[in-house]
Amino acid sequence: MKMTMIRSVKGRVRYYTLELIPNLFGEWMLVRTYGSIKKLKPTGVIREIYDNAEAAAESLQSLINAKQKKGYTNRCVLNNG
Repeated sequence: MKMTMIRSVKGRVRYYTLELIPNLFGEWMLVRTYGSIKKLKPTGVIREIYDNAEAAAESLQSLINAKQKKGYTNRCVLNNG
């Protein structure tokens, strides 16, 4: 699953992308990418590894809630299977 959220701050549009990816070891990686829409490269990328899908989904939902409180709105959601 991949989700992109955006918000505008002082005329600058910022994005925050959250992506859940399974790896070959049965673990799940939560990748957070953020930055300005105008920049080619992201400002930052954070990767976190979780033992199972439930823990990763809980963290994902917590991040979504926190970003929505800061004013981010859903731009698009992609489900992979």
